[in-house]
Amino acid sequence: MAEPFAEYREVKAADPLRQGDVLEAADGAATMWRRHLLVMTADCDFAYAKHQGRVTCVPLLAADEYLREMQIPKIREQLVKRQLKELRQIFSNATVPAIGDRRLREWASEQAPADIVKMLDLGESDAQKARAALEAIGIMDALPGSLKESVDLLVKAQLVGVGPPKRDSAVKKVVNHLRGVYTQPPGDALFLSAIGPGQESGYFAYLRHIEQVWEPEIARGPSHTEVAYRRISRMRDRFTHALVQRFAMVFMSIGLPQQYEELRDLHAAIQGDNLG
Repeated sequence: MAEPFAEYREVKAADPLRQGDVLEAADGAATMWRRHLLVMTADCDFAYAKHQGRVTCVPLLAADEYLREMQIPKIREQLVKRQLKELRQIFSNATVPAIGDRRLREWASEQAPADIVKMLDLGESDAQKARAALEAIGIMDALPGSLKESVDLLVKAQLVGVGPPKRDSAVKKVVNHLRGVYTQPPGDALFLSAIGPGQESGYFAYLRHIEQVWEPEIARGPSHTEVAYRRISRMRDRFTHALVQRFAMVFMSIGLPQQYEELRDLHAAIQGDNLG
């Protein structure tokens, strides 16, 4: 009978620390950015001690945490834009002072929509739309405590905003985006169904956030000494290579200012003239 699939494999305490090892914080109160880490330091750096004892890692975030922190804000920004556009259209037809988008969002969180609309002295039709837009923005910019609460707020905001969709459409607009992240993740993340024994609820390796751990503070197996991290598994080679490749791509293409390129070309031309 075939064994169940997992992206990781078990590792023995005698095995040296290697790229692709998964570390778990000894401190149960560690932040999500340090709770589980994936070692990115190259094997050759370990072999020749080129890393100077500092182990470079990226966080392995629980799926709910990753979606709440990294994807919900993207959905929120898209939904807020529509309501801000409605407000700008209303204000362009009224004698309302110019108000930036940032201030509008702050205002919607500071005061009740009805009070804001009263201050703006809008006509009845515009006042109704402005109240709806401001209420939607205020709901979207609230700070929920969980992924489910975040989704519920974004759905609710669509339903109270200007031109509300049907509930099913509002739900799909949020949930379909989140589902898509699993099958087509952004270039700086990769989904892993499991990262170690008992850690099988789904995770995203997030490759833009880098942590460093002092190697002596990592226990490779059961240990009686006090450590900051213990190794719990190792990613299988294919997944380690895929993650390292993505990690390299995140930082490979760095755009430089046009002024720099112009000066670079000037120096090259001068050098050519001097040597020609």
